[in-house]
Amino acid sequence: MATEEDIQPIPRHAEYYLDGNTTFLVEGQLFRVHRYFFERESEFFRNYLIPSDECNGTDEKPYSLDVTSEDFAKLLWVWYNPSYHREDQPRDTWLTILTLARRWGFESIIELVIYELEQLEMGATERISVYTEHEIDKRLLIPSYIELCRSPTLPSLTEAAWLPMEILLGLTVARERALCRAAELGSSSPTSAVLEDEDLVAIIVDVFGIESTADDDPQPPNEQGNPARTRARGRASDPPPARGFVAVGSPPKYADVVWGFRPCDPHVLLLHTGVSVVGEGNAVHTSPSSWYPAG
Repeated sequence: MATEEDIQPIPRHAEYYLDGNTTFLVEGQLFRVHRYFFERESEFFRNYLIPSDECNGTDEKPYSLDVTSEDFAKLLWVWYNPSYHREDQPRDTWLTILTLARRWGFESIIELVIYELEQLEMGATERISVYTEHEIDKRLLIPSYIELCRSPTLPSLTEAAWLPMEILLGLTVARERALCRAAELGSSSPTSAVLEDEDLVAIIVDVFGIESTADDDPQPPNEQGNPARTRARGRASDPPPARGFVAVGSPPKYADVVWGFRPCDPHVLLLHTGVSVVGEGNAVHTSPSSWYPAG
């Protein structure tokens, strides 16, 4: 029969066993922190941190959390950071914090994480991939889409592997429409790179189904000549409806590419499974069953 001497105490976390008033048990370690931070804005914790016979927030009856101790410590760092500086945190740390903040409803931490992600250096393709995966406000990607629309080529195969197909198709549509718009404006050498920010934003908002607000005005380029990162709010809407063709099979999400529709080209292209749509030297492979011109 085990005696009190045989019972080993639960280890305390090396950094976050503090002079707090609530104890959590996470992966076999005790975290003693201040419940104020948890109850301040999280409805989940306001309901969870109600004492019961099973748990009351003491070391003997701690509240259990189904999360890794490493990830929980990253969230606690937001409140207990001793240096008052956040610049040394890598991208993946912020994404871990974002995941837990969303899970438990810490809205102010979500805003903080997005702010910090906006300060990090990322390539346009990487930022689109990260923000899309973590469902971050699509409006914040407008500068990245502008950069890719102005690029001489579409993303490389390595970069394209990071992105969902619908974004690659949408990017091709946006580049094609930008080229056509430049031609309509009388450019002697029309490319997607010569279009003004205002026109590119309008195209991007339309193609990617980003709800436009009064804050959509593009910011002036930064010192490196790249579009300035903008902070805006909005929610995604459905992509614009397809036009000009009748489909046999399931209609694609971005019909302009899959159907070969070129707004500035009177010629109609018939596409079948596996046929490529070519624009500005780049091919996008499609897979509808059969497509026929309307009328």
